[in-house]
Amino acid sequence: MISSGRLRFPAEVYRPSVVTDDLGMRTGAFTSVNKTIKGDPPLWVDLRTDSAQEQQYADGVATVRRAEIRCRWNSAQRFGIDETYRIQVRGRTFRINGITNLDEKDMVAVIECEEVV
Repeated sequence: MISSGRLRFPAEVYRPSVVTDDLGMRTGAFTSVNKTIKGDPPLWVDLRTDSAQEQQYADGVATVRRAEIRCRWNSAQRFGIDETYRIQVRGRTFRINGITNLDEKDMVAVIECEEVV
């Protein structure tokens, strides 16, 4: 079990909109899941910054920051988080790369993500 003292930051969870353009492509808009679940507590997380590296991007260099976000497994299930969602913690928005059930015990969700700049 993850200690409640480790979950220091409230997170805002965003789900992708199902709005499509004329070609059938999904738009890049996201809506908050937190505002649709009234009366429920926010998603409390532990943010761990893993690494940062430079990558070639168009005509320059972009910095990609990777982070690990941990929360309780049942909280991640309650918000229905998957790889298409975004999470905002302390003003930083993260794209989810993968979600792991730590030790397959249904206690801790480890969310691997990259910061969206």
